[in-house]
Amino acid sequence: MTVRIAVRLCGCVVVVLLSGCSVFHGTRIDDMPFPTVRASPAQAGVADGRRAFAAEFCRQLATEPNMAASDCSQWSWPIGHAAQISPPPVNAQAEPLPSRRILVVIPGIFGECVAPWVTPFSADHAALSELGYPVEVMPVRGRASSAHNAEILHAHLRKLPPDAHAVVLAYSKGLTDFMLAASQPQAAAWRDRVSVLVSVAGVAQGSPVADHNELTYEVLLSGVDVPICEAVDGGGVASLTHQEVMPIADAFVASRPSFATYSVVAVARRGYINPLLDGANEWLSRMDERNDGQVLMEDAIIPGSTLLGVFRADHWSIALPFEQSPKLWMRLMSFNNRFPRGAVIRAILAHAAPVAASHVTIKEE
Repeated sequence: MTVRIAVRLCGCVVVVLLSGCSVFHGTRIDDMPFPTVRASPAQAGVADGRRAFAAEFCRQLATEPNMAASDCSQWSWPIGHAAQISPPPVNAQAEPLPSRRILVVIPGIFGECVAPWVTPFSADHAALSELGYPVEVMPVRGRASSAHNAEILHAHLRKLPPDAHAVVLAYSKGLTDFMLAASQPQAAAWRDRVSVLVSVAGVAQGSPVADHNELTYEVLLSGVDVPICEAVDGGGVASLTHQEVMPIADAFVASRPSFATYSVVAVARRGYINPLLDGANEWLSRMDERNDGQVLMEDAIIPGSTLLGVFRADHWSIALPFEQSPKLWMRLMSFNNRFPRGAVIRAILAHAAPVAASHVTIKEE
């Protein structure tokens, strides 16, 4: 009964938040708290690491069954003109990583509702542990505000071993939650144990989908409580609006984090997107076709980060292995879910390892 209610709740959420809207609205004057400027990555201080990362991704993809390095182009968008700001050089002779390596995964909104069956990159967790990266999935609440989840992150991240090297992989709203936590004074207890932050389809600046559905969600669903996915403070959708996320991003950048930050972005192809995301994708495409069905590309890049890749995927397929779930009802959400997530996450860790090692060496000195 609990699972059935949870499924129905998630179905309602999908209908409200992911379906196409009958009336199109562009950005409203009160959606964003201050003027914004469209800029190239170089002008925005975003380093372009796509070429180097693409080479690593191709190497990892070639190790997948029935895959070859030549298949890379079908999974990522062409690089085209690269930004003038290049990522900082990585010392190839960096010290070896410490034994205490940890991959900290922070799920997105409604992630708690499906956590018993699927979490970001969950099909690859066992293999990542064998590579020396045990995975810790943070128990953030799927429908709570970023403020509530930041407290959960503080409670868990302060328990990281003092000699830990943590790579934080923040998916969707997980990025918003982490940026808020990392910019708060309480983060002093754990911030130096984080070596790398990687955003995967992260909500770095906000989402028009949240802007235009916040009130609907608040009226219809924010107070609906089910055991597997409690409403908590009901602030999950509001925490994804531009009005709330942009100040969080500003505070995060102003805090000058000592760890490296990377962004991995998804842009869906028409006809190759989960049908449940198709309506929102079409609606967002009236503003900008470069979206993943939930977030615009330019809203998914952490200010001042290094952009690693723009992949041909939707907001779910880039991180959530629905098609590999043992549950039939979960596999029903797996339309157009095929994506080489294992190659992507291994490429991320391989690419970030020398940077993380340098960071650990600096801490020890």
